[in-house]
Amino acid sequence: MKFIKFLLLFNFTLTYNFEFSFSDKFQNIEFNRNNVYSDLYSNAIYEITNDNFESQDTIWLRTGAGLSFITFSNSNSPLFNSILNENLPEGGTPAYIIKNNLIALSGAKSIYQNNRYRPMGTGISWSHDNGSTWNYINQPLDNSESSYTWISWGDQDSIKFKSINTQIYNVSYDIEEFNGYIYATSFAGGLRRFNYNNSNPEWELIPLPQDNQTSLFCNNIDTENYQYNPVDPPDGNDNHKAFSVFIDENIIWVGTGDGINKGIINEEDDCIDWVHYNESDGMGDRWIIGIRNQTLEDEINRLWAVSWDPSLNKAIPHKLTFTEDNGLTWDYTSFFEGIGAIVYDLNFDGDTIFASTDKGLYKNDGINFELWIPYQIQDQSQSILTDIIYSSNVNEINDDKFLWAGSPDGLFYSNDDGYNWTMYRTWNKTSSELNFSAYPNPFYINEGFNFVRIVYDNNTGLNPELDIYDFSMQHIINIDNVEIVGDSRQFIWDGRNKVNNQVSNGVYFCRLNLNGTYHWTKLMVIK
Repeated sequence: MKFIKFLLLFNFTLTYNFEFSFSDKFQNIEFNRNNVYSDLYSNAIYEITNDNFESQDTIWLRTGAGLSFITFSNSNSPLFNSILNENLPEGGTPAYIIKNNLIALSGAKSIYQNNRYRPMGTGISWSHDNGSTWNYINQPLDNSESSYTWISWGDQDSIKFKSINTQIYNVSYDIEEFNGYIYATSFAGGLRRFNYNNSNPEWELIPLPQDNQTSLFCNNIDTENYQYNPVDPPDGNDNHKAFSVFIDENIIWVGTGDGINKGIINEEDDCIDWVHYNESDGMGDRWIIGIRNQTLEDEINRLWAVSWDPSLNKAIPHKLTFTEDNGLTWDYTSFFEGIGAIVYDLNFDGDTIFASTDKGLYKNDGINFELWIPYQIQDQSQSILTDIIYSSNVNEINDDKFLWAGSPDGLFYSNDDGYNWTMYRTWNKTSSELNFSAYPNPFYINEGFNFVRIVYDNNTGLNPELDIYDFSMQHIINIDNVEIVGDSRQFIWDGRNKVNNQVSNGVYFCRLNLNGTYHWTKLMVIK
């Protein structure tokens, strides 16, 4: 199951002009997509997944700029790469699946509209041959001139749903596979699926219960009073704002803005019967941004829901919800709410739980959660600018157990049970010989990672200085404190000017002075 790594400000209008911002901003990076790119796409690592293909030890990474992967040398040293193909969706990767010899991923990018960046879905790609060739389908759009469209579902016709005619906020934040279908939770686009074995697959909308319904059964929908409409109540339904999906055999779980929906997929006609749960059934909160399944050593399946509380229109510390009886009863833990932490992801190694949060990576061996990262990291060669951990995983390579953790500022890994960690970072290369660039770019101030690294490839003894100017070429700040990181050097800027005031939105010019030789790069700053 794939988790959303976004700070959501939920301000909806009834005309689908959704107003919210994301801490996971998608980078619009272009590469020559005709082979494998020999590095990670991005330092922003949002999910880490083990390969389940035979005779292939690979770690897959969902990043802010595309799909990357790790293989291993004969000495078990990790080798970092990224997939290049013209049939991949543009931008970053909000969701992916690595399952049953299938790789699939969704795409999204940020576009500048009405004085702000907004997320836009860019479709889904899938591969049956470990990433060598790819198929592609556009983001689900209805292309209807009418505000509503009528569909068939099961044996019923004339089921009403709101037409979705824009890719803006229509982003597939999660995807899953079952019985030849790829299921996608596309938020503004609703819950949909397509048969990826068809030569020209088409999207199919899947009805979910309305907010006031505890169930919705196939072939028994009250078509006169039902409509699928993912806008704010009272005109729409929070339960139609789909965020997350997990499928186990023929049971599908879909997390929305109003709880979680358990569906039974009829394998004869793929129709689905739903039961709808939320706080009234014992869940901790109702915005379900991610779903994970933990198989305990005593063969109990525990389903976890990352259940955010949207009451203050922003991500705040929250409970974690779980069930051990397939939704008959629900419980939650308030540990992270108690320490003021926001949970982004959960991963498991048997009974051991790893929780990725904005305060670091926590580990629970069955009794208590304890902070593991950044407490365990003592790497003096690279600066650590954030406590945020977005994702983690555990895998075994030739009898070596590797522990992985992804952050907005690089990848951590350990092969000695977390006592020592290696940090790996990459920077987006420019076409210049110096490779002078900024990361992240755009630089989103006040969204969890409040620093930008301005990097160049040069290990000579020159005395570098960095000057930053605004769009009118007024001088903002001079920085002469440079760090050596491998074969590169970097300046770190916190987005403040020479009198320590935070700068405004806009384009900034960074000038590198190497003993009188000047190099320039641009940086977008957004608050």
